[in-house]
Amino acid sequence: MPEYEAEDELGPKIADAFQTKADTVHGLRERGMAAEARRRIRRRRQTLIAGAAALVVAVSIGGVWNAVGGPSPVATSGAADSRAEGSGAAGSNDVPKVPDPMTTCPERHPLLTAAGPEAVPLGIGLDLRMPVYGLEACRYRIVPADTMLLGSASFNASTAQQVVDEIKVLPERNPSLPMMDCPTNAIRGTEAIVLRFDTAAGPKEIWVGYDGCGSAGFFTGSRTYGLYAAPLKLFMKGTVRPAGGMYLDYLTGW
Repeated sequence: MPEYEAEDELGPKIADAFQTKADTVHGLRERGMAAEARRRIRRRRQTLIAGAAALVVAVSIGGVWNAVGGPSPVATSGAADSRAEGSGAAGSNDVPKVPDPMTTCPERHPLLTAAGPEAVPLGIGLDLRMPVYGLEACRYRIVPADTMLLGSASFNASTAQQVVDEIKVLPERNPSLPMMDCPTNAIRGTEAIVLRFDTAAGPKEIWVGYDGCGSAGFFTGSRTYGLYAAPLKLFMKGTVRPAGGMYLDYLTGW
């Protein structure tokens, strides 16, 4: 009978153990790789589902927004015009609201009872730093007991601002006009003009004296500007244009 050798039995067991270990490791590796693959597939599926859900929500919101009157991606010319016309509406601080145009020249005006065209009441005169949006020129006969509106003319914002710009650079007196010495009954003159400007603070005025020997120039109540032809020719048109005047006779180009 052959002698029993422990080594003969141990060798196959060790080999078997290594094989089992290898199979186990290989199986774990395969299972791990399979699990990783499944995890990646799930992740990709979740990403696709989330993206699809976000798209559905975006489309839904867009549909609701359009349904309740939200802006379309491309504005039509009509929509652009509407926004331009409404730029001065409440909530907009960029563009000041242009006041409504003034009515025609009043038949009864403070000028008719004032001491003269230089006597502009407090609060009526225009601060020449203010923006203006329109102009109503009113020519009055100021003879006591025979006062009346002689003529009027309306001018747009551009002309109104041009009149203001021409006046505010003038000196207090035109040195080319003579200093007149005349009787009391000729001091006031027979007529004068009121320039009524549209402003954000309501109508503001400049009174214009060109007849009578008492005063000549543009008066705001706080400032006096000399009488020059450059501003006069901008508004002395139509029924606002006088036939002449004591100081106008010394001016040319009006």
